[in-house]
Amino acid sequence: MGEKELSNYSYEDYLDIDATTSKEERVELIFGDIFMMSGASRVHQDVVGNMFFVFKNLQKKRGCSAVIAPYDLKFECDDTTNVVQPDVILFCQDEQIPCLVVEVLSPSTALKDKTLKKELYECVGIGEYLIVDPLNHYVDRYIFKDGVLHYDKCYGKEDKMELVCLGEEVDVEGFFE
Repeated sequence: MGEKELSNYSYEDYLDIDATTSKEERVELIFGDIFMMSGASRVHQDVVGNMFFVFKNLQKKRGCSAVIAPYDLKFECDDTTNVVQPDVILFCQDEQIPCLVVEVLSPSTALKDKTLKKELYECVGIGEYLIVDPLNHYVDRYIFKDGVLHYDKCYGKEDKMELVCLGEEVDVEGFFE
């Protein structure tokens, strides 16, 4: 997935850029920086689809709602408006702030996913943040507590992982089938 970064933009600038961008490209605004993203790899999309399927099957038990990209999330943080498109999103109690967000790594987005997006998700109080490596088959899990996204651990294919907002344990292997 290719990505370009443009700096010092407002939400109004974002809207103008997004309106004139082709549907094949996705646009995000994070702390005043515009990120232009193009299509993902098949492996990336397979993992996104697998995770969405797992969450979709579990959501009914908890009255939650799973959403897959492209889907704009708009957050206010540090007096800036931010718009991101996580790969998979899970809403449970709140339709504005997800209880769980997933970013599947791509070579061009990995640094942003591990730094800027983590900082943004922490600022707005996302309950759980999963960073997924589709090539090495692991999931880094962060849990929000006391105003901070705390690193839980790295889960491999052979592990089970509890999803706090769903109150369910899942086989990580199901993400990488």
